[in-house]
Amino acid sequence: MDSFIWGVGADYSSAGTSTRVDKTARKNDSEIMRLRTQVDRLTIACQSMWELIRDHTELDDDRLAGKIAEVDLRDGSPDGKLGSTVVKCAGCGKNNNSARNNCLWCGIPVEREHMFEG
Repeated sequence: MDSFIWGVGADYSSAGTSTRVDKTARKNDSEIMRLRTQVDRLTIACQSMWELIRDHTELDDDRLAGKIAEVDLRDGSPDGKLGSTVVKCAGCGKNNNSARNNCLWCGIPVEREHMFEG
């Protein structure tokens, strides 16, 4: 009788939790598909730009590969990622992470050495 009145041993949360998990999984699957489509478009755009540059300049695939390796190493790790670096604020001179838009200390915009940093 106590278990009926107090719900001892009953599991009331599983149905609601399962529904939330399913909804979250569907949302995540949708976001993954959207990101894959975006990566595919960016890959095509990069390949197209490289072919135009290569075909109309003296640059070749070896020079591109060398530049890719150089840029990859800017954050100190050859991991295929463009990581953040430490940048000195032009206003207050304190160090900031290049991923920040504004200085943590004085608030002015962080100046980046390269346009795709951050």
